[in-house]
Amino acid sequence: MEEEKKNPMDLNGDGKVTFGEKVQYYAGKAGEKVEEGVKKVYEGVKEDAKDALEDAKVLAAKAKEKGKEVYDKAADKAKDMYAEAKENAAELAEKGKAKAAELADKGKAKAAEAVDAAKAKIQDLKEKKA
Repeated sequence: MEEEKKNPMDLNGDGKVTFGEKVQYYAGKAGEKVEEGVKKVYEGVKEDAKDALEDAKVLAAKAKEKGKEVYDKAADKAKDMYAEAKENAAELAEKGKAKAAELADKGKAKAAEAVDAAKAKIQDLKEKKA
């Protein structure tokens, strides 16, 4: 006994295909196609998202590297500025010491002159009294 091939549009299996069954059948097929399309779009979006994530990882690594370069340059510049300031401070300290010594020598000379002048004045007064 040969079995008859069942019509896929005969949804209730009664051997007759009604208009309603045709509508339901084609609606189901349309739904399947929509679902396939949605899956394709989802897979495409998923791939795009993976690509975007990879791009973001590459950009993050570049940003990190660039940040380190900027930090290193700033640190080097700060070290250079500190060394220069330290050198300038040492120069100023030496100049200050030299100026202080010069002023001290001038002060000693003036004091010696004042002492000599006072001695001379005292000698003059002694001579006038005598």
